[in-house]
Amino acid sequence: MILRLEWPGFLLVYDEGVLGLTWSDAAALEVKAERCIEASLRPTSGEGSSQLVFRFRSAPSDATGLIVVRVGVPAAHVQGAEQLIQRLRREHGVPDRQAEEAETAELARVPAAAEGWVLAPTGPASEELFDEVMSRIENETD
Repeated sequence: MILRLEWPGFLLVYDEGVLGLTWSDAAALEVKAERCIEASLRPTSGEGSSQLVFRFRSAPSDATGLIVVRVGVPAAHVQGAEQLIQRLRREHGVPDRQAEEAETAELARVPAAAEGWVLAPTGPASEELFDEVMSRIENETD
């Protein structure tokens, strides 16, 4: 059975073990649900909206290949997102990480308040550049 969630600017389709996430006029991501290592819904406001968080591994044996996706969910669609998460747990054994848990190192740079965010691993040169820029910024503010 196909599960479809849609709101302005975003479409999520779960069909036969594949998650399709599409941001209109921006990007599309299609991932096998068996690669999902986290699916959680985190409240973002008192108005009922939430943030849907997915973490996918790139290959069964590749611990460094990681894709993280955060999507803002309007209050009217939170129930559908909860149903999707329950289905992923039931059909694919996807674990839940509780919102109270500390973010892991790979998410430390992702702004938690951002409604939508995609994160993928960076290479050594990018990490070196990031560290150098952050060091310069830190030294300039002292």
